[in-house]
Amino acid sequence: MQEQTFPISSGPSRMALRRAALVSILGPRAEAILERVVADAVRATDFVGLGRTVAQRYSAVSRACLPVCLAALGADEPERTRLFEVNAKVVKDLVEVGVPKFVQRSLVSLGFRVANGIVRDGARTSGFEPDELEDELRVFQRAFEARMFFGA
Repeated sequence: MQEQTFPISSGPSRMALRRAALVSILGPRAEAILERVVADAVRATDFVGLGRTVAQRYSAVSRACLPVCLAALGADEPERTRLFEVNAKVVKDLVEVGVPKFVQRSLVSLGFRVANGIVRDGARTSGFEPDELEDELRVFQRAFEARMFFGA
């Protein structure tokens, strides 16, 4: 009698599970993170003389791209790259409304620092060690910054 073999589905990869956990943790908190960054944008734009109107424009443009950023956070590499391409105009849009790149980069860095703390706090409830999800978030941050600020 011939032995039958059946393909074994290993399910989603560990990377896919980490990315899903990041979206699960950060998705419901994304607006709050953005609000904190916008509050800092108000202070930063006042400091560099750009004013509250520019900070409000920053908020509007950033809020519009938030769903695409969250989708990219959970996506596999080909889809993530495509989503970054879709969002690449955001930096240009922000410069057009008066937010210089150096201010954008500082605010993005702040947003990722806030997100990192939230991810570390929520990692274990998602079945991961904090370092594991922090590393996955940093991979996303490097790819995001490279694409948004350096066109890589």
